[in-house]
Amino acid sequence: MKRILTIAAFMALSLVMGAQSYFGTLQARRSPEWFRQCVTYQLQMRSFTPEGTIKAADARLPQLRDLGVTLVYLTPVNVSDGDMNLDTWSPRQKKSGLGNPRNPYRPYDYFHVDPEYGTDEDLKAFIAHAHELGMYVMLDMVFAHCGPTSPIIRDHPDYFVYDDDGRMKTTQWLFPEFDHHNSGTRAYFRTVMQYYLADFQVDGFRCDVADAIPIDFWEEARDGLEALNPEVAMAAESLHGFNTRKAFDAVYGWKVGGGPVLGLLKNPGHAAAARKDIEDYMATLPKGTLVWNFTDNHDYSNDSYDDRYEKIYGHVNQELGLAFNFAFEGIPLIFNGQEICFEGRMSIFGHDGGWIDWDSAWTDGAKARFATIQHLAQMRRSHKSLTHGATVWIDNDCPDQVLSFRRTLEGEDDVLFVGNFSDREVKVRLSDGSRFRLAPWGYHFDIVK
Repeated sequence: MKRILTIAAFMALSLVMGAQSYFGTLQARRSPEWFRQCVTYQLQMRSFTPEGTIKAADARLPQLRDLGVTLVYLTPVNVSDGDMNLDTWSPRQKKSGLGNPRNPYRPYDYFHVDPEYGTDEDLKAFIAHAHELGMYVMLDMVFAHCGPTSPIIRDHPDYFVYDDDGRMKTTQWLFPEFDHHNSGTRAYFRTVMQYYLADFQVDGFRCDVADAIPIDFWEEARDGLEALNPEVAMAAESLHGFNTRKAFDAVYGWKVGGGPVLGLLKNPGHAAAARKDIEDYMATLPKGTLVWNFTDNHDYSNDSYDDRYEKIYGHVNQELGLAFNFAFEGIPLIFNGQEICFEGRMSIFGHDGGWIDWDSAWTDGAKARFATIQHLAQMRRSHKSLTHGATVWIDNDCPDQVLSFRRTLEGEDDVLFVGNFSDREVKVRLSDGSRFRLAPWGYHFDIVK
């Protein structure tokens, strides 16, 4: 409890200090080099292949390797709860209309793979194959809540939170809420993570709604994981700087790629305001914090139904967002199918919600996007300033349409990004005198000559 109060005090201090918060004066933990340099692919198992299985996804790992991916992050593949009582379903799950109780973010059994996707051995083989191809694998851990019929409730009722009348509390998604102040709960979830690290040889964890769980739990868990593998990586679904002091290597880019940049792609004309929002947010993070940047993910895709961003905003528009995420500091994330401009429905709530038909996926536009991401990944591999360098914003004479910055690192080539976040051609002059003519949603991303 003292630790939580301390964090609350720090966050209050951040508000008083403005953009340069308390955490912005600190240093983030030193992250494993493989993670700092990675290109991430979020693989949503139900939508990645027509089969929706681990074996089918395994067969496509060489394709991801050829794309330039070095880290595959899997949405949850643990056994999910099959309770058919709609009162225990989240609003989003019911709204999907798929009638499937098995929500991957409503766990039933943390220690086994859901039969829908395959077996424990299939997952081990998937991870081993990724390693053979020079890639890493990260699993999604959902520790805030579980399904309503999970045997954990029967076996360990003290692991949960109750109201004054003795009724079990639920999270905002209507799922039973774990009590992370209970030492037994903490030990249980440390064991879960250590199990996948030791027995499956997974390389790291994406931690769902990380801020719903006390930070000292994650810090203790990190210590135990590093004893097994010093190169383990952890990413928090969180915005907050205190996470990267010790527990986590990265926070979510809700306030960079997934917020201001995505906002520009949807509603152009306020690039100057977006730049300020990004600068202000980055100033609140400990120095060296990695931001996991995306313009699409399982939440956005799920909730857009048939109006996927790729469909309603266009392929050129979405490519600009991807290019920004490769150019900006942090780690770029490619979502399931973005590499082929896939615009069909994808739902986390059931395989019937849509999947990629790879036999018909390779349109001319898909081939062009695939080649573009290969080039972006090659840029990231070839220029250390993109993985270790600072971001230096550059003023320009089209501030409401254009974002421009350099990535710079002593002894390395500078890399310049200039992006036209508008649906009109622009002729832009940077404050250093350089000029660019950019097509609608066009960009320049190259070393400084």
